[in-house]
Amino acid sequence: MRMWALLMALSLWAAPVAAARWQPLFNGKDLSGWHQVLGGKWSVQNEEIVGETGDGRYGWLVTNSEYRNFALELKFKTEALGNSGVQVRSHLVLEGPDRKTPRMVGYQAEVSPKRGDNTGGVWEEGTGRGWLAQPAPKLANVLKEGEWNTYRISAIETHITTELNGVKMVEFDDERSGSGIIALQVHQGATPVRVRWKDLRIRDLGYGRDWQPLFNGKDFSGWTIHGDEQWTAENGVIAGESTAGGYGYLATQKKYRDFQVRVRFKCETAGNSGLFFHSTLDGTDIQGVQAEIDPTPSNLTAGLYESGGRGWLAQPNELARALMRFDNWNDLWVMCEGNRSVTYLNGLLAAEYTDPAPKFTDGVIALQLHSGGGVKVRWRDLYIRELKPKTRPQPRPSAAQG
Repeated sequence: MRMWALLMALSLWAAPVAAARWQPLFNGKDLSGWHQVLGGKWSVQNEEIVGETGDGRYGWLVTNSEYRNFALELKFKTEALGNSGVQVRSHLVLEGPDRKTPRMVGYQAEVSPKRGDNTGGVWEEGTGRGWLAQPAPKLANVLKEGEWNTYRISAIETHITTELNGVKMVEFDDERSGSGIIALQVHQGATPVRVRWKDLRIRDLGYGRDWQPLFNGKDFSGWTIHGDEQWTAENGVIAGESTAGGYGYLATQKKYRDFQVRVRFKCETAGNSGLFFHSTLDGTDIQGVQAEIDPTPSNLTAGLYESGGRGWLAQPNELARALMRFDNWNDLWVMCEGNRSVTYLNGLLAAEYTDPAPKFTDGVIALQLHSGGGVKVRWRDLYIRELKPKTRPQPRPSAAQG
């Protein structure tokens, strides 16, 4: 997102942040709402979560829910020399031939038992990028060694901020991850880890405001069917199915230029599909750009393909491809601003392309059923946020206030 657009987006958050209420993430009694992954040992003692070394592997205590924009607050106290952290907007990527070996990927707010060891900094786990932001050396003494510390972590749009004991430690902008789980970490290795956590709470700000539904949940008002394939609407879900074997499209009647659009989809067969934008249709002949939906072994879901033009503009990265849920609902997000298009799959940036000479700059949004038959896809939660022309940005709010 361009800087002026980011500042404008952040300026819209002041009211939602002020209105949002703190909600507990931990009930003080058990680990309801959380699940354990890999090798840590987790328990509840005296209304506190205790994380400690288990079998020597990384260990994670992971929220069952995912979060996009939020302010998170918790207290921690280290009782051993091992390293820990708090994952936000993170993902468990399933790897290996059976896709059953989890790897944590995402932003980690560091927790170290020692001063001057980057507590309050943000490391990107599992990608190789390493430190995204480290605290200034003058902030080394903010950490209270062996005592309770208060951590606040906020994520608004692409802006990440950490505060430790009321002191801002780092802030930066990054668009790699747009949403994901929250997790507490026990680090791997021989150095023992033991950390206590309490008073975990969150201001869940969701997707923000100015989103408009593209689908009313009942019928196809505002949409046009192209082709002879079958489209039905029921109980908030659009179902598309190949019945004639040709191309089929369900297209908005309105055209869009600069926008963010989000949708959930579920593939019920291995047939190809997609979300088109900046498109025009003549019958079932379409020209425009497609965010691919590909539930085949090649799995190019969320790649950007130009129909009636240059073909592939950008294929999805390997991490995003590994997040494809072949037998469940997936979240697809597309952002178009000027000559740049970005896609996210299940919260992780999948593909991006800045076009030096855009061929298609506005048009309808369309759901596709590919030709050849055997396509059956369900869609729900279709929303759009149109991006407004550039105006003077307002001061940035802080999600951690209050």
